[in-house]
Order: sequence, then C-alpha cells, then structure tokens
Amino acid sequence: MRAEACSISSWILDVYERPTNKLVGQMTYLQADLIATDSTLSAWNHQVAISMTGGWGLGLGTSLSGTGSCSGACSTVDIDFPKQAVKLDNAPFGYVVVNSTVSAAGATGTGKTTVTYEFTNPKWTIPIAPVSSTPPMKTRCDNAVPGKNSVGCVFPDYVPVNVVSKTGLYPNYARHLQDAQASGLPGAYPDGAPLHRLVDEAKQTANRNTACPQAANGGYPRPTGFSCDEYPFASSREGAIQATPPYPGRTFGWCQISALPSGSGAKGWSACMIPADENTAVGRDDLNNFYKSNRVIDKDAFFVWIVD
Repeated sequence: MRAEACSISSWILDVYERPTNKLVGQMTYLQADLIATDSTLSAWNHQVAISMTGGWGLGLGTSLSGTGSCSGACSTVDIDFPKQAVKLDNAPFGYVVVNSTVSAAGATGTGKTTVTYEFTNPKWTIPIAPVSSTPPMKTRCDNAVPGKNSVGCVFPDYVPVNVVSKTGLYPNYARHLQDAQASGLPGAYPDGAPLHRLVDEAKQTANRNTACPQAANGGYPRPTGFSCDEYPFASSREGAIQATPPYPGRTFGWCQISALPSGSGAKGWSACMIPADENTAVGRDDLNNFYKSNRVIDKDAFFVWIVD
C-alpha cells in the first residue's frame, strides 16, 4: 500500500558450547516488520515483532530488547523496545518513530529506519551480536503536492491506482476511459504502461487545448450540457502534446466529436463529450483527491482501474 509496508522473515538462533562448538540449543522465530505512515503526517513508525515458533536446550529462556534509528531526511523522536521474554505464547515487539525533516514548499526527501534487537539469556556466557533490520523500501515525505500545502509521507515504490466505477458517480467518464484504454492508450491497471504525473500548469493547459480545442478556435462544438474530456489526462506526462513527435487524436462513436477519427495504439490521445457537470466533478473531486490522498507528485507513476 501507499502508506503501509510489511515483511516477514524466518530466522534460527543457534547456541553453541565453547570450546567444543557443540550445538546445545536452538530457537526458531519469525521476524515481522511493519512500517506505517500517513499521507497527512510528516512521520512514520517502524515496528518489529518477534514470534517464537520452536526451540530446545539453551535456546529457551531467552529475552530480547532493542533500539532504533533512521537515516536520510529524518530524525528519531521515540524508541520503545524494552526487555521482553521470548516464548511460544507471546510476541515481543518494539518500535522507532521518526519525523521527516522535509518542510519547505516543493521539497521532497527520503529516509529509512533500522530496528536493532539483541537476545540475552542468563545461561549464556558470551553475548551474541545484535540483529538489525532495515527493510529495503524507503519512505518519501514531501511538500510538493499541488494544492496540498503540507508535508505528508508515502512509500513511493507502491504505484497508486485510481479506481473508477462504470456504475458510480461518473459513468460517462468511466466509459470514455475504458474505451480509451481498450484502444491501446496507457494507464490501464494492471497490465498497461503507467501514466506519470505532470504538475506544470502551462503544459497541462497545452495538453487540454490540444485534445479539446474550443469551437471558437477551430475546435469541436460542445453539445448543450456537455464538455470535452481528454485521455490521457492533461495532468499526465502522456497528455496530448507531451509525446515527441506529436501523435494524432482519436474518439469513439458515442462521443459526439465528428472531427476526430477512430484509432488505436499506444501513442496518441482521445477526446469525448461527456455531461459538463460530471466532467467538472471528476476533475475537482475524483482525480484531484486521488492525487492528494496518494501524494502523487511530479513524475510519479500511477494507474487507472475501470471497474463495474
């Protein structure tokens, strides 16, 4: 998910007798890492839980405790990993909470957290080395979402998906997107090439004017109560004028645009007349809220999934 990440790994702790090097105990356990953040908060939490799955000999009677840290654009604000017994009927855990150091408008930064824990046992005479867990995914925090004006965090490795229902609030919009994707244009989840966010307003306007020129400028007349919808979105880098060289537009039989032909293929764009109030609501409420809630910033990839 865009705000949660987890991993589970299997471990074996072996206890040896010195100097014979004889195996005198063992403990098997699962390590679960959970990292959680929020698109409206400038912080994240990394928790590690240990679940014992078996053991014998001097592997039993073991306790653990730990600490935590962060690297990158972050600072540690809370660490809680007290000493706890490791037994079959409990799951000791600890966590580290960090704040992002990103603050300036337009800024972005990434960080990683590490939770380190150490096993101890009163019957052991030589301590073992601590175990450190640094999950591979980075947390990205930013103040770069247009219209958001606040810092929030996500896991950028997860590509967000905007789900649009054909039986929901925007059926004509959904139909256009489905036809556009079926004709080969990018953005379809899960098998298509992703779209990529474009935040440059001048380029967005150029995309929109190319795909949906006004009738007064030699474009398409708008039927009463309708406005022109373009795909890929003007707010994407795959919009009407972004590809080089420019590629032609297309439309579909029900779209009321006689000036455009039908077409297919991954290059190009489509336009369709849909009810004006629906088109306005889509841009204001659906797509814009998707960008904000998933912190889709410039150049971020995303998909559109059309469902029933």
